[in-house]
Amino acid sequence: MSDPRGDAPVVDLYDRLPEEVRGRIDALGREHWRRGHAGVPRLADSWCPTRPLLLDADAYAVVGAVADRAAGLVLQACLRRVSTAGELLEALSMPLGQFPLLDPAEALTERLLTSMRADVMVERGVPKVVELNIDGAIGGAIEADLIAAQFQEVYAGPAAAADPSGSPLRTPPSAVDAFFTELVSFLGLTEGGCLVVPVFREDGLDHLADLDDFICFLAPMAERGKAYGITVVGYPLDGLTLDDRQRLRAGEHVADGVFRLFLPVEQAGPGLDALGAALRAGTARMYTPEATSPVSDKRVLAWLWEDLDLLGPDDRDFVRRHVPYTVIAGAEALGEDRASLVLKPGDGYGGAGVVLGRSVEQEEWRERILAAAGSGDHILQQVVEADLVTFEFAHETTGEIRSAAVPCVLGPMMYGRGLSGIYVRHGSPKRGDLINTHQGAASNSVLIVESPTVGR
Repeated sequence: MSDPRGDAPVVDLYDRLPEEVRGRIDALGREHWRRGHAGVPRLADSWCPTRPLLLDADAYAVVGAVADRAAGLVLQACLRRVSTAGELLEALSMPLGQFPLLDPAEALTERLLTSMRADVMVERGVPKVVELNIDGAIGGAIEADLIAAQFQEVYAGPAAAADPSGSPLRTPPSAVDAFFTELVSFLGLTEGGCLVVPVFREDGLDHLADLDDFICFLAPMAERGKAYGITVVGYPLDGLTLDDRQRLRAGEHVADGVFRLFLPVEQAGPGLDALGAALRAGTARMYTPEATSPVSDKRVLAWLWEDLDLLGPDDRDFVRRHVPYTVIAGAEALGEDRASLVLKPGDGYGGAGVVLGRSVEQEEWRERILAAAGSGDHILQQVVEADLVTFEFAHETTGEIRSAAVPCVLGPMMYGRGLSGIYVRHGSPKRGDLINTHQGAASNSVLIVESPTVGR
């Protein structure tokens, strides 16, 4: 869990590129932004960035190294308190019924760090881990791959097919490829195996509202599975059944493995019951086990700060530098400067329940803090004053081009503790307090700039 290049600043390099390269990026992005975002789900009336974030190789590697080290320290914080998933639920006062597919006896090991996406914000060039998503259901792999590859093709032009070395930009390793490599290894799938991806409806996300559209969205993963000799089947969760041998069936297909993209507690029904029975019978395996979910609870970041005196000097310095000060929310926070704090539910996602102190009046802040203190399941975290990156945006409907300087959240896609692409979310000309795609944030990706092209 070393961080050998932790001092390399994470900075968008657009302004440091030669003028002719910037001009080409601008002109091609304005003309072909739809091509760059083809296949990427987005809300109606949205603004699309006309270029990706541009990082050099060192900055790209630092983002991954910081995310990985933070995850390792979070697991250690859990293990200082408990040893199994069930014990972790008890330590966090989380009911077992909230995790219907979780095995309470499952040991907390590094195996659970198989699939991760940290939420990283950059302040004065320093990456800060504000959240850790440790779960197979993390989003961003498809978007990170599509946007990076499609913009790289736009910039490179037809000549690059014959000589890719002529382009100053390159794509990171494929997140979808890394995902499949790790998933196949984790589940022990062999050629001819069947991986079932249960699909479900989720209001507010267009590509999850219609099951046929959802299955189409998974097409890149299904295609990639062919390279591994794996049949990938998107199938409605509610339609899963058990046969007389306690095997999980998706129509005519028998599942050897299941890729879980959903929160089980939100998808109760006969299909979930069938999946649970197959897991208990050992006839199917799931990526990832639900034990990954409580390890992602944001309160564990507060444990890191509680445990500072138990850490070695290097780890203490790492936490102070790369993890914003985080505590479990209590009434004593009412004496703190609310403008510097953000309140978050420990196990929330999609921005639900997140409140910036600077965005509400004092009385509302007081009410929220007292409610959080009573429940014990929220954190308070120091606000990261994120560096702003200037992008041009094109409006989805009108095609209008507008420039805006916006904060970014970098999501390094980590499979098997290795970095493969970065899913980026950032603000847009349509302002909002939170950077979340559920609330209108733009999806983006990263291209790596070859160092000789960068102005010094």
